[in-house]
Amino acid sequence: MKEQKRYAVQLDVYVWAEDDYLARKEAHKLADEIDEKNPNARTNVTEIGEQPFASLGYRKLDDISKPIPKIKDEPLPF
Repeated sequence: MKEQKRYAVQLDVYVWAEDDYLARKEAHKLADEIDEKNPNARTNVTEIGEQPFASLGYRKLDDISKPIPKIKDEPLPF
């Protein structure tokens, strides 16, 4: 069997979201789905920015970490 080569691939994906938190959540959800379908993939979110439709403006998010799920209507432990 031939030895496989490793390739780096950059993808641009536009997601629609109400705010920065939901945009981060959707970006990481897509990355997780890619990793689930291909066990050899190691998907990494490297940048997230807001770019309004038909605009040249771009706002890069400072925090692109995977958001922690919000827990609603759950009583506090104390």
